[in-house]
Amino acid sequence: MSTVRSIERRLYVRRQMDRDMAATAAVAGGEVPQHMEWSGIWTGYMTFAGVAILLLSFVFGIGFSSLNPYQRASWTGVGSGTMIWSGIAILIATFLGAWVSGRTPRTSRRHGMMRGVTLWGLILLSLLLVAGSMAGSAVAAGTTVAGSALSAAPAAGVSALMGVLQSNGINVTQQQAAAISTRLVAGDRAGATAALASDANISNARADTVLGQVVEPAAGAATTAGEAVKVGGTSISWGIFWIALIGLGCAVLGGGMGGSSLMPRRLGKAPQAA
Repeated sequence: MSTVRSIERRLYVRRQMDRDMAATAAVAGGEVPQHMEWSGIWTGYMTFAGVAILLLSFVFGIGFSSLNPYQRASWTGVGSGTMIWSGIAILIATFLGAWVSGRTPRTSRRHGMMRGVTLWGLILLSLLLVAGSMAGSAVAAGTTVAGSALSAAPAAGVSALMGVLQSNGINVTQQQAAAISTRLVAGDRAGATAALASDANISNARADTVLGQVVEPAAGAATTAGEAVKVGGTSISWGIFWIALIGLGCAVLGGGMGGSSLMPRRLGKAPQAA
């Protein structure tokens, strides 16, 4: 009985050795068994997710703990610093995930690099989904805020218009000021000028000059807001581009290093028959 078991054990060892030698020869010829491709990629992806969550929670914890809510400069500094360190954390997690994905046994450096590129694509897809969800929430919140601001705009416009008129020695009723403000908000500058000239019994030229004191600050604020959106959108777009590009390099480097680290020992030492 023991002899039979010994023979079965030797046959099992022999089959394992044959499979190892066949896999080693396939890798040396530039081939990798299919079952080793996605297992390594998903392992690297899970590694990336864990490292990214760990580092990002650390970065946000330090950032929010150093925030002074009563100082505007503190908000700006924390926001820029958090964005920079978050990008660095994502790059570190990408490198480590690609390195792990290339550590599957009998993986060449070339296949490790290919796994790194695939992992990089999965990471960008995940970040795109997360960013899209956050952008949708931000748009919904912005729409609510904009609706509230638009509903409050006529009252604020009337107050601003009354202040400008009083500073210029012009008196009109509250209803007349509301009608003029409504025309200004709707973009009817000529109609607002004609209404003010008629209600205050002044010339159209003077009415247009007075209304310019109300319209020009609003236009300046809109221009400032537009410039802020332009600068912010440009910075975010270029930041994502460079992080994605550097992340590709980290993924290729990590996958290549992970794949090549096992090859010398695997190819240089052939299994010995028992």
